[in-house]
Amino acid sequence: MKAINKIDAGTSEKMVCGRSIEVFFNEVERFHGFVSPGLVLGGFMVDWVQELIGLDVEADAIVETRHCLPDAVQLLTPCTIGNGWMKILDWDKFALSLYDRRTLTGYRVWLDLNKARLFPKIYDWYMQQVSKRDLLLEVLLETILHAQRSVLSCRAIRVTRFYERRKKGRITVCSGCREAYPSAQGDQCAACQGEGYYELQG
Repeated sequence: MKAINKIDAGTSEKMVCGRSIEVFFNEVERFHGFVSPGLVLGGFMVDWVQELIGLDVEADAIVETRHCLPDAVQLLTPCTIGNGWMKILDWDKFALSLYDRRTLTGYRVWLDLNKARLFPKIYDWYMQQVSKRDLLLEVLLETILHAQRSVLSCRAIRVTRFYERRKKGRITVCSGCREAYPSAQGDQCAACQGEGYYELQG
């Protein structure tokens, strides 16, 4: 992997959630499709919050963007979209929280733009002030690996919203397509009510 080959010896000794940088990058590439700067930065965010909350705590996650950061949580914690332990808020803020699901207390960590200004490549990348052509991925990744937590801020929190786990409601059979669906959608499934995203072919 090109990004791995560019890492200097000092950087390669660092760890993310108990993984070497090389192992972490390989896992990111397999999971995400490529070594994304946002996911790498997210790795340091998860690493910090896990250290604060403790690995023995049964934690849920709230992520405040749909871009890259949810994959860091899914890759490095048991919290996933599928098991319902992670909520994603479409706020486009580069922030996440891990919290004890019983006490609702935990920590929120975010990319602090004031701190990021000390690393202009990270600041310019996040604020979209430079094109991908003018900022090579390897250079940005190296900067993130050197910056690590120094571009982040973290605060203790108590979660007051978005912590509820959605339970599956009653299931019934749609009179239109004859597929099972949640009865809360109405007399027919959402697709048969005209809200579908596909049309049948052939």
